[in-house]
Amino acid sequence: MRFSKIIIVGCGPAGIACAIQLKRMGLEPLVIEKNQPGGVLVNANLVENYPGFPGGISGPELANRFVTQANSFNILIQLDEILLANFSNGIISLKSKKGYYQCNILVIATGTSPVIPENCPKNLIEEGLVHFDITRLRLSKEKKIGIIGAGDAAFDYSLSLAENDNNVMIFNRGNRTKALEVLREKVFINNKIKYLENTVLKYMEIKPGKGLQAIFISASGISKYSLDYLIFATGRLPGTGFFRESLKGELPGLVKEHRLYFIGDVINGNCRQVSIAVGDGVKAAMEIFRNESNQ
Repeated sequence: MRFSKIIIVGCGPAGIACAIQLKRMGLEPLVIEKNQPGGVLVNANLVENYPGFPGGISGPELANRFVTQANSFNILIQLDEILLANFSNGIISLKSKKGYYQCNILVIATGTSPVIPENCPKNLIEEGLVHFDITRLRLSKEKKIGIIGAGDAAFDYSLSLAENDNNVMIFNRGNRTKALEVLREKVFINNKIKYLENTVLKYMEIKPGKGLQAIFISASGISKYSLDYLIFATGRLPGTGFFRESLKGELPGLVKEHRLYFIGDVINGNCRQVSIAVGDGVKAAMEIFRNESNQ
């Protein structure tokens, strides 16, 4: 059992900003991250609206700068995955893959989790043929990659993958896109990216010697595509699945008592922006310090 007065779960922009501000004010948080520090920011092709970087900066580079700054403050980042959270006898307890943690103050900066389609075969995910972001595909070259979705994520992913000479296909089940105009313009002039609308995925399977076979239905009929990878960019949900049902009733009280904070993408719905997440993290840290100082 490991105890830390303040635990931050999640090491994306919100969690990192919160940890840095806490350290600046003399507090020692423990940050727990299940994948890699930086969060989903590492998937972004180009961040153009974060102040201080005229011309923009790539998601991986910005994430790396955040992590480097956190390291300069000697912030402790524990690689582990939280499986369960509970509250008992005035202590917040966390069960993880590696053990147990306890704290007085818990900051949730877990971001979002992808929506996994019910008809997606689990074995395709396990074998690395189906993905929900491009974290593990950034170094792929000259591959055939399909992306299902029509929002910012789908279009942004396609631009990143096309930079490595991958042939990318975006499959939109409708005829309208939700992506920003600046992303659409870049996609539609990129000869490595093909956009298909009114195209619905019906079935996926692995064919020996042919890899992933994806069958789509469109107005022109049934089409089969041989792909190296298929990415679902079809929505994300708040990453709070580790809360016990019995704990959910306690959440409003813990928030009111300044024992529990939610920051970043986990609470920001469609307003998932780096600058907002960073602001959330700094604000939460300042509130924690103020409340601790008044005790």
